[in-house]
Amino acid sequence: MFDNLSERLERSFKILKGEGKITEINVAETLKDVRKALLDADVNYKVAKTFTDTVKEKALGQNVLTAVKPSQLMVKIVHDELTQLMGGATAEIGRKAGSYFDVRSARFR
Repeated sequence: MFDNLSERLERSFKILKGEGKITEINVAETLKDVRKALLDADVNYKVAKTFTDTVKEKALGQNVLTAVKPSQLMVKIVHDELTQLMGGATAEIGRKAGSYFDVRSARFR
């Protein structure tokens, strides 16, 4: 599932390849594909819509630096928003010292 999502997102960002700046048109085309990729990955429609709206708002408000391509900036914005959507921070799995995880029974011992 994640491989398919990654491939679809990668294809979406190719729309911006060769563009000199981020415009509302190329952002809309890119985010249309991103939304479809998220929906195909069984992401809730409202979550996908909110996500793409947030990315669009942030992307259109960005000035593209001369050293950064628009597609690179868009990848960064999408990455940051996906990280935020998934919880924003990493969490450690709580386990006792010296314990191990038995995959067959799916519990700590």
